[in-house]
Amino acid sequence: MCHSLQENCHLPSINLQLTIYGPIIEIVVGTSQPRQEALIAAGQVIPPSKIGKFLIDTGASCTCIDIDLMESLEIPPSGSTTIQTPSTNGGLHTCNLYDVMLFIPNFGNGGYRIEALPIVETHLSSQGINGLLGRDVLDKCALNYNGSAQMYTLSY
Repeated sequence: MCHSLQENCHLPSINLQLTIYGPIIEIVVGTSQPRQEALIAAGQVIPPSKIGKFLIDTGASCTCIDIDLMESLEIPPSGSTTIQTPSTNGGLHTCNLYDVMLFIPNFGNGGYRIEALPIVETHLSSQGINGLLGRDVLDKCALNYNGSAQMYTLSY
């Protein structure tokens, strides 16, 4: 059993270089497992998954996705929620919620899959990203940000 991040826990890890946008990771987003099962039972087609560039954001309490990427997935909203960001000036902003599947590929070593996760739709493409990987996912991982080496490691 691991007791600290400094022990060698033998967790699967992804090691990537930092980009000009920060710790960016490509994530596959698709229809959640429960919705896939419902679509199959109804004889409907499962929309194809898409790959997006997500910023690892420890300041985001939940994972967010850009409106354009979400629309391309053809997944209907499951509800709505309010969020507060620096750009909302202390006010609340209503956003659609979606239930999706997330898969973080680790080439040669499988990857990390979340079968069903509620995510928030918002505007992010103007920042050069398709999403924010928030603490709802990061709480299940270990993140090592090594700015001096311009690298980061995400273990799951």
